Formats: sequence, C-alpha cells, structure tokens
Amino acid sequence: MSASMFLLLAVIGMAFDLGRVYIARNEAQAFTDAASMAAASQLDGTAAGLDRARAAVAALPARWNLGSEEFHGVVVDFSSDKQRWEPAPDPDQLTALRFARVTAPDNRVEIAFLRAVGGPENFTVPARAVASTKPVRLAE
Repeated sequence: MSASMFLLLAVIGMAFDLGRVYIARNEAQAFTDAASMAAASQLDGTAAGLDRARAAVAALPARWNLGSEEFHGVVVDFSSDKQRWEPAPDPDQLTALRFARVTAPDNRVEIAFLRAVGGPENFTVPARAVASTKPVRLAE
C-alpha cells in the first residue's frame, strides 16, 4: 500500500513539474513569436529601423513563469538570408535585411517534486522565433 502511495505521489509530482515546464515553454515561445514579428515590422533598410526594431522588442511585456519572472538575455539578430545572423549589421547591409530573430535562451524552471526522486533541480526552456518582412510573418 505504501509503495503504491509513493508511486502515485511521484506521478502527480511529475505531472505538476512537467506541466510547469510546458507552460513556461509556451510563454517563452509566445514572447519570441511576438517579439520577432514586432522587430520585423520595424525593418525599413535604415539604422533608425534597427533601433525601432530593438525598441519594439524591449517594449513588449516580457514576463514568463506565470508572470512571475522577466526574460533575461534576450538576443535580437538580423539577417538578409537566414544563414548569417548579426545583432549589429554593417550599414551597407541594412537595405537587404529581411529577417529578425529573437532568442530567449535562459529560462530556467525550478523543479519542485522530481528533485525528490533524483530529478534535475531545473529545466532550461529556451525559445527562438524568426519573422520576415513584407509581409510580416513568422518564418521559423
């Protein structure tokens, strides 16, 4: 009886922890999707467009883990061909830029119950999205 109770509690704990990881992953992906489209919508081939793209990402409500934490280390990159990404492209390449990529790499969800049975202390749930200009849409 006690073994089945332990097993039941372990399964409930796993469901709770993995549910939190799933929710955090969705929150991070929703943020990067919105941020990449906001950045791509500002690209107009000028340095001012790059500044507006970065500002658009910074202006988004950047909270995750059920709204309790802010994203840290968000990276905004730009590309003309989705092969070579740069956070600060050369001025002569600005007119060719067609893609904005936003990465939220450092989102760690603390594990509450799985640690008790030897699981990890946290899971990292990174997210990345790429959007294109004209029309603004998700490209990856």
